Amino acid sequence: MTQETLKVPSVTTYGLLGDEFLEVLQVDTIVTWITPYQRYLTDGLLLAEPTEAKAVKRNVGMYTLIDGKLFRHGYTHPILTCISGDKCTRVMEELRKGIC
Repeated sequence: MTQETLKVPSVTTYGLLGDEFLEVLQVDTIVTWITPYQRYLTDGLLLAEPTEAKAVKRNVGMYTLIDGKLFRHGYTHPILTCISGDKCTRVMEELRKGIC
């Protein structure tokens, strides 16, 4: 597997506030299908939309958090790792190339 690179958060300065500058640290968080489950398991927070919140509450029993990472209880395997985005693309490319 290849080594992952981390994205550095960007710092943005917006105009003047009186005689001082106001600095805002903007951290880009990527929201994926994993995020609602992580938020519900860590903080008990649900989505604002009722149908999506209901789906998360219904399916959250199949998931668990271990060291901040989401895992799913599988039928054929004891535990499955949940991935998305770049990690998913990389795994699919490696599977197609025949590494596994």
